Amino acid sequence: MKPKIILLLICTLFISGVISAQYEITIDAFVKDSDTQQPISYVNVGFIDKGIGTVSNQDGHVFLRYDEQLIGQESILQLSSLGYKTLQLSVKQLFELLNKGNTFFMEPSVYNLEAAIVTAEKRDKKTVANLRGVGLMGYWKDAKALGGEIGTRVTISHKNTKLHQLKFHIVENYTDSLLVRVNVYESKKKIPGRNILTSNIYHTISKKTGNEVIDLSNYNIIVHDDIMVSLELVKVYGKEIEFSISASPDGRSYLRYVSQDNWDVNKDIGMAFSVDMSYPTEKTQLRKREKPDNIVLYWDTSLSSTKADPTYTFQLLKSYFKKIKKATVTLVTFSDAINNKQKFIIKNGKSDELITSLTNMTYNGATNFSALFKEENRPDQYMVVSDGRATLGMSNPVYDIPVFYINHALNPNDVLLHKAAVQSEGYYLNLSKTSVDQALSNIVYELEDNTIYQTDKTQELIQGAVTSDGKPVQGCKVSVKGTLIQTFTDANGLFSIDAKNEDVLAFDFFGMVSQEITLNVSKNITVDLVSNYTVLEEVLVEGKESKDPEETVEDFFGNKVKKRSLGYGMYTMEENEFPQSAIYFSDLIRGRFPGVRVFGFGDNASYKIRTVGSVNNSASPIFIVDGLQFQTPPIFLVPAQIQRISVVTGLSGSARFGGAAGGGAFIITTKYGNRFNNKEGEGINNLLVKDNDYAESNFLLDMNDNKPSYLDTLWNSESYEEAKEIYYSLRKVYRLSIPFYNYSASYFRRWNTVFADQILSNIAEIGFDNPQALLVLAFKLETVEKYHSAAWLYERIFDLAPDAAQSHLDLARIYVSIEKYKEAFELYKKILRNTEKAIDFKEVEEQARSEITRLLNLHRSGLTYKDVPDEFLLVKGVPARLVFQWSDPQSEFELQFVSPKKKFSKWKHVFKENKEELLSKVKSGVSSKEFIIDNAMPGEWIINVQSFGDASGLNPVFLKYTVYTNYGLPNETKKVQCINLYNQKEKVTLDKITI
Repeated sequence: MKPKIILLLICTLFISGVISAQYEITIDAFVKDSDTQQPISYVNVGFIDKGIGTVSNQDGHVFLRYDEQLIGQESILQLSSLGYKTLQLSVKQLFELLNKGNTFFMEPSVYNLEAAIVTAEKRDKKTVANLRGVGLMGYWKDAKALGGEIGTRVTISHKNTKLHQLKFHIVENYTDSLLVRVNVYESKKKIPGRNILTSNIYHTISKKTGNEVIDLSNYNIIVHDDIMVSLELVKVYGKEIEFSISASPDGRSYLRYVSQDNWDVNKDIGMAFSVDMSYPTEKTQLRKREKPDNIVLYWDTSLSSTKADPTYTFQLLKSYFKKIKKATVTLVTFSDAINNKQKFIIKNGKSDELITSLTNMTYNGATNFSALFKEENRPDQYMVVSDGRATLGMSNPVYDIPVFYINHALNPNDVLLHKAAVQSEGYYLNLSKTSVDQALSNIVYELEDNTIYQTDKTQELIQGAVTSDGKPVQGCKVSVKGTLIQTFTDANGLFSIDAKNEDVLAFDFFGMVSQEITLNVSKNITVDLVSNYTVLEEVLVEGKESKDPEETVEDFFGNKVKKRSLGYGMYTMEENEFPQSAIYFSDLIRGRFPGVRVFGFGDNASYKIRTVGSVNNSASPIFIVDGLQFQTPPIFLVPAQIQRISVVTGLSGSARFGGAAGGGAFIITTKYGNRFNNKEGEGINNLLVKDNDYAESNFLLDMNDNKPSYLDTLWNSESYEEAKEIYYSLRKVYRLSIPFYNYSASYFRRWNTVFADQILSNIAEIGFDNPQALLVLAFKLETVEKYHSAAWLYERIFDLAPDAAQSHLDLARIYVSIEKYKEAFELYKKILRNTEKAIDFKEVEEQARSEITRLLNLHRSGLTYKDVPDEFLLVKGVPARLVFQWSDPQSEFELQFVSPKKKFSKWKHVFKENKEELLSKVKSGVSSKEFIIDNAMPGEWIINVQSFGDASGLNPVFLKYTVYTNYGLPNETKKVQCINLYNQKEKVTLDKITI
C-alpha cells in the first residue's frame, strides 16, 4: 500500500547559521463512494481559497502536494462532486483520517427534483453570444492546475429556458487532447453560486483550432434566471498544455486557477461563449425590476452641459417617480469633482422639489467620472445624467448595482455610456433618439440593451498641404481662427482639419510669415510659406590657396577648427584610443598625455599638468565636464561614459578660464552631450569667461502680471458672490480663452480653492481635442500634485499625438508620479532603443537617460532590468536637475542661468539663432529641455526668463519648470511651477535655487 502522507524535511541555512525547518506535505489517497466502495472520478479536492487544489483521476486517485507554511491550522480541505455531499476537513481532521487509512469516503446526496411535465409546447429559439474580440483570450498554461475553471455570465431573459448547446472558439491547442467538465452556476450576487447541474457533463477536446460545440440538450437543463457557465479542466492527455479560447471585450469572466480556489472576477472582459437556448412561445410577461428604496442621482454640471436642454430628462424622472411612488433620492452634482449633495424624499410619486433644484443648476468645470460610485452605503439603483464626455477622468465600472445613464445632449459619447450601462445591467437612455415612454419601460422592466452605437463618426475634413520654396513643411500649425481646433502638418507637409466653409485657417511656422485664408467650396488647399528673414546674397572672397592642407583639430567643445587659429596648446585622446583595461578615470590619463602625471590609483588619484617655464608648479588642474567646471576629479564618471579627453596647459587654461585654471585643465566630453548646450558643440563657456558678469536686478515673477484689462471688474469685486456673477458673465464672451480661465482661477484662490480648480478644469472641456491646451492644464495639475488627473490628460495627449517623442516622455514621467513604475520603465526603454519607424526619440534621449537611471535608483526592486545596460544601474544623483517644458513647440524665449559667482549663461529657444535645433525638435514633436547643476559651484543660482514673439490670444504658450534637488537620491525634493510665458516680454526672475 502507498504511504498516506509523505513528509519531506527541507532545511534552509541562513547567514546567521540558524537552521529553519519546514515540511512539504504530499497527500496520496483515493476518493470512494461510502455506500458502494467504488472510486469516484474527477472529484474537486483542495484547500478553500488557498490556490492549492487538484482533481482526482478517473480511478479516484488524489495526489496533492503543498508547503505546510502556506496552510494554517484554520484551513479547510474540501472535496466536492455532483451527486455527493461536500466533505470538509480541518487540517487536524485531515491528518487523523489519513493516519488511519488512505481513503476519503463521500456520501451520496439525494436530489429532490421537481416533477417535469413533458408537453408538445411551442418554443422560441435564441442564441446568447459574446462576440470575439481581437487578441483577447482565456487560457490554461499549467497542466497541474486541475479543477481550474474559465467561465462567463449568460443573461437569461425568460423563465423555463432550456440550454441546448455551448459553443466557443479554440484559438490554439497544443495538447494531445484534454478533458473538460461543463458547470452551470447560479449567478448569485453577481458571482458564481450553487452548481445547478444534477450530473456531470464531460467533453473531450482534441481539435487544434476552430469552433467547438458541446451538446447540452440531453441533460434537460432548465433555468429561470441568469447563470454562469464554465469549462473546468479535469484531465490532460500529454505532458504539456497550451490551450486558449477566444474572449470578448464585453461582459464579465470568472477564473478559478485550481480546484476549490476562490473566484477571480474580470469585469472588463468576458469569455466568447455562445449558448443556444429555447423558451415557451406563449406570451411571457416582462419581468419587472425590483422597486428601489434608495436611488443616487448623479447630475453632470460640467461646462459641456451648459447648452443641453434637460426637458425630456425632467419628464422621464417625473414619470419614473410616479411609477415607483416612493423612494429616497440623493442628488449628487459633479463636474471636475463632487460639487454638492442633497437628499429628497419622494412621496406619492411627487418629485417637484427635486425637479426645481435641477432646473436651477449652474454649469462649470470638466467632467470627471472617477469621483462617482464611492458611497459607503450602496443604493439600490444609480442614475447618471451626462453626455459622457469624460474630459478629466473615467470611473471604474459598476457591476453589482444597475446604473441607468441618461443623456439629453446632441453629441454625446454614446459608446462610453452604453458600455457602462450594459456592464452594470442597467440601460443607456439617449433621449435625443428615444421617446420618454420607451425610456421609462427600459428602466422599469429587465430588458436587454442591444442597441449598437457607432464608434467612428465620419466627418468631412478639410485637407491640404503646406510648402516653402516647393518643399513640404513639417510641423506647421494649422488652426481654425477663433477656435481651439488645430493640427500640425506631417512629414510630407499634409494636414486634415475639421473646418467648414467661410472658416478662416491660420498657418504658423518658425521663421515663416504667417498666413490666413478663408475657406470656400474647395476641400483641398495648398499654402506656400515665405521666409520671415532677409537672406543676404552670397559673397565670394578670393584669396591665395594654400598648397598643403592645413591640419584641423577639435576645440574645447568639439568644434572643428584650424590648428593655427586655436590660440592655445591642447592634446586630445578619442574614445577609440582608450585602453581596454581602464576601470577608473585615472586609468585613462596615466601615461597618455605629455607633461601629465598621475599620483595614486583609482578614485583616490590626483593629477598635475606641467606648465611650460614652471616645472615645479603646484597648482591643481580643473576639470571641465560637458562645459561644467569642477575643482576635483570627476570620479562620478566611468570610462564607458566618456567620448573624448583633452588636456590644456596652465598658461593656455588661464587664458581661457582665468586664474582657476592656472594648473591646467582637463576638457572631458561625455557621450551624453553638454547639459547646458544651446546647440551641438557649444557649451556654457559663458559662465567661465570674461564679460559675462551679472549686474542686473530683475523682479521676481508675478503670476498675475499683465492680465487682460477685461478682468479688472473681477479683480475689483467686493464679495465672493459678486465675483462669481462677474465670472459667469465674462465666460459668455471669453468661453474659449485659456488665459481667461487661468487668470480667473488664480483670482478665485483667494476665495475658494475648490471653485478655482473647477474654473481651471474648463480647459479640458474646451480643448479636449487640442494637445497644446491639454498640456497647459496638465502643467497646472502637476503644480498642485493632482497627478492622477494629469495622467488622464497625458494619456489623451498621447492618443492625439502618438508620433510625438514628447508624448511618450511625458507619459513615462507621469506614470512614475502615480507609481506605475513598470509602465514607465517600458516607455523609457522604448525611447532609448529608438527603433520606431514613425518616431525619432533622439531629442529626448538625454532626458530619458537621466530619468531611467533615477527610476532604477529609487524603484529597482519592482522592475526586471536584465535587458538594461549596466551604466543605468549605477547609484548616483546630482545636486540639482531642472526640466523646462513649453506648451507650444514654436514658442521663442530665452533662459538665463546666473551662478553663485554672478556669472551668467544663456540658453535660447530662438529660431533665427538655433534654426537646426529647433527644426529638429519640431519634427520630433519635442518641447522640453533639461539642465544639470553640479556641486562644483555651490550657493544660490538665479534663473531668469524672457519671451519673444507674439502668440495666439486663445491658446498662448505656458512654461512648466520642475526643480529637483538631490536628484535620484532617497532625499530628493521636487517642485513644479507653471507660468504664462507669453506675458514675459521683459526679463524676470523665474526662481532661485540653492545647492
